[in-house]
Amino acid sequence: MVTLRGDPVYAVTKVYALKSLLLPATGLEDLAYSKNLSDFVDRLRATTYGPFLATLQKPYTALEVEKALTRGLVNIHHKLVQTANRPNMLKALFTRYVYFNIKTILKSRALGLAHDEILKRIDLYPEELLGVRDTALRALTAKDLGEFLKEFLATPYHSIVQKAVEIWNNRRDFSAVDAVIDKGYIEQLYKAYRKTPRDEKKLLQHAMVLEIDLRALAIAIRGRLWGLVPSNLKEFLPEETVEVPRQLLDILVESDDVKKVLSQLPENPVFSRIRAEQDVAQVVSAIEETVKSYRVKWASQSFYKTPFKQLNLIAFIYLKEAEVRNLSTIAKYIEEGVSDVSVIKSSLLLV
Repeated sequence: MVTLRGDPVYAVTKVYALKSLLLPATGLEDLAYSKNLSDFVDRLRATTYGPFLATLQKPYTALEVEKALTRGLVNIHHKLVQTANRPNMLKALFTRYVYFNIKTILKSRALGLAHDEILKRIDLYPEELLGVRDTALRALTAKDLGEFLKEFLATPYHSIVQKAVEIWNNRRDFSAVDAVIDKGYIEQLYKAYRKTPRDEKKLLQHAMVLEIDLRALAIAIRGRLWGLVPSNLKEFLPEETVEVPRQLLDILVESDDVKKVLSQLPENPVFSRIRAEQDVAQVVSAIEETVKSYRVKWASQSFYKTPFKQLNLIAFIYLKEAEVRNLSTIAKYIEEGVSDVSVIKSSLLLV
């Protein structure tokens, strides 16, 4: 992809071309008929995923196929960051790949897992594109968590990694580690959103409710289910959100009647399923499903409701992410020997 940073038209035009390469529902269905993973990979060689799948060694596994597909997503995301006229939002969204790896490495080191075992769980391709892969590898082999932290000193992720290490050292609680990293990601995303020009900010609001507010709700509910005390849990909640007031989040972590608090969520269709959920233990699942479905719906509609806007770059990343999730789901079913295409199709998130 040619890089023309500063050209407000080039990246948006390019993303429409990329969108045309996304697989249609019929294409996904055809892939579900693959005889095995080798056949599945062969059918994808002519797509944008071909160069990444070409690096795999037989016999293929669904996990390795998923990593290769995800590399295709990460690669395009990074190129759009380099090309976008206003890349702040795309940059903030890109950090989620890095934070996922940091979470995994930190937890794995705390559990004493071997270097090779940790590498099976992650792919440092995002770090490679950002020029910090060697840092992540040294952190992976650090003799202790103090050395682990030192490796991140010269990176933009140091402050969040420091908080995560402190939380682990003080509480030995993986749920708290997850929450503090999630909070850092949300706050970075909100900071980028706040700097977005007013007209585009309004168009992005729906997507940011999904990314910021629902993630904040998930932190609050998960924290309750994990047994975190309210005073500690409040530390992990972002100070600012889009539509859900911070006061409501504070009440949520303290109240004995979670369903009553959830009923006070804003009158936005995004929150309807969460308000209606009767089982508190299922609220997080409802949040996750809402994020996935509404994000794809918003992204798909953005291309014709708000055509040729910078936000279409974010919309494309959401659609590409959904495609990778669908392809990974198909690969997993094929590996498990599921041949009923109707079963596979029922698990896909289609536009």
